[in-house]
Amino acid sequence: CRWRAAGRIVRTASAIVSRPSTTSHVLRVDGYSHLVGVLQPGEHVDSCVFDAGGHSWRLQLYPNGSNDQTHRSHIGVFLQLAAAAGHPSDGDGRVRARPRFSLVDSAGDKPAAAPPSHDAGFHSFGHGDGWGFQSIISREELERSEYLRDDCFAIQCDVDVTTVRKCHDHPVFISQNFSLNRVSDAT
Repeated sequence: CRWRAAGRIVRTASAIVSRPSTTSHVLRVDGYSHLVGVLQPGEHVDSCVFDAGGHSWRLQLYPNGSNDQTHRSHIGVFLQLAAAAGHPSDGDGRVRARPRFSLVDSAGDKPAAAPPSHDAGFHSFGHGDGWGFQSIISREELERSEYLRDDCFAIQCDVDVTTVRKCHDHPVFISQNFSLNRVSDAT
């Protein structure tokens, strides 16, 4: 004989939600010549903290480049993760972001004609990590350019952040009540 027993179906669900966002932050440098005079190669100044993709970031400006002889006469800029939000992009607390840097006019509100642009590509940032360029422009080139006016210039950083969230729904139990029926085989 065969027996039918009561049963239930367990249904669970999960989702991966990817949300891209782009934020532009403009760092305006007033008093460029004074800044170059007081900072040594390898020293940087930080921008104010700004939000992009739900995380806190800052720009690090190296007006005299790095300690490296090759970059001492250049201006360097890096994007640094100041603080990750409670919902990191990766499971290990890291944030995927793509910084792109360009010089803009001294007002900082519109790009000058064909601004030099530098794309750092997507990187995985942990707290305090920075990505950028040791040389976005040489100081000599900046000082001859239209980007430096009245001892001021500006750098725009466009930050693409992809936030990935993993969600899991609670199980749903769907009962299927079957009465216990005895089914006999005819022999």
